[in-house]
Amino acid sequence: MTVCFFLLIPINHLTILSSVATVGGLYFFFAGFRLLTRKRLLLTTPTSKISRARLGLVEVTGVAAGPYTTTAPITGKPCFLYQTTAWQQRNVNKEEWEKIAEETLHIPFFLDDSKGQLLIEPLGADLDLRRDFRQEYAASLFSPDFSGQNDVPPRLSVFLLRHGITPSRRLCIEERVIKPNDALFITGTLMENPGVQVRPLSPPSDTKPKPAPSKLSEQCAVPAPEIIRLSPDSAPSATPAMSQQARIAAALTRAGITKPEAWSAAHVPYANVAVEEKAPSEMISAAADDGRQADQPKPSDFDLAPPAVLMKGANDLTFVISFRSQKEFAIALAWKSAAMIWGGAAITLLGLYTLWVQMAPR
Repeated sequence: MTVCFFLLIPINHLTILSSVATVGGLYFFFAGFRLLTRKRLLLTTPTSKISRARLGLVEVTGVAAGPYTTTAPITGKPCFLYQTTAWQQRNVNKEEWEKIAEETLHIPFFLDDSKGQLLIEPLGADLDLRRDFRQEYAASLFSPDFSGQNDVPPRLSVFLLRHGITPSRRLCIEERVIKPNDALFITGTLMENPGVQVRPLSPPSDTKPKPAPSKLSEQCAVPAPEIIRLSPDSAPSATPAMSQQARIAAALTRAGITKPEAWSAAHVPYANVAVEEKAPSEMISAAADDGRQADQPKPSDFDLAPPAVLMKGANDLTFVISFRSQKEFAIALAWKSAAMIWGGAAITLLGLYTLWVQMAPR
């Protein structure tokens, strides 16, 4: 049958495009019905209070909380989950973008509705988060080794360096995070805890044993490292107090990048740089900082290994974390599913019509 099909339809550029359009239209058509099914499931599943939630598919609302956070790579905000994406312009003359890097990291956190707390394991969730950061950068701002003087934030330079990206065209960076006290709507499977525990992220470390120092190395003089103060006491002048190289070194250290190869790629001497996180002026405000930290959640305020956890189920794959309410999310799904169903059907019909025209005798 396939042979007869290809004998009836001439193989040319238009035929290939029509076939791709037909297949793509069918995909969007059926994907739209899947979204419609999810919307109906959301509307038929009642929202539960955390204290009354039972094992199985549940919908809960509350605010994100937890004793530990991680740091967003671009904004530096403390958060429980971040999703950072880099887009590059396809063509200088067109507003078309292609994704060149995406980084997502999370730690388990709690959802608090003032009546109870529920542990959330975000792995595998469909994320619908508010965009906290979006910025476009011209390619001319970047140098091949990220060591030139420019207005690019050091955190962005580290992110691009970590992914091996040297921008050749306009770049767009987006970041979405779940921060403490963010209001969330979550639907997923509440199940017995399979071993999820709340703990801070372990900093990257080199686990290789260090060799014992030899006599030759003891005789070699080791130069003292350059001290980079992240917050200098003096006020900033017309000339920056910290060079671009020093700022990149500080950002690399904060990001936990300890491989000398990465530092060499940024033209930063690995062995001769040290970072001092606090300047002497910051020591004066330590008491005030301790007072603010007293208001932060403590591990003792949470059950770090609770008996139940909300996560993606093995049988029920519905797992959504959204900044919208249940009603708002259902409306967004309705519009998206309608667009995919009607758009997919139109593209499929157009592709089939084009193929039929190609088959017609001339």
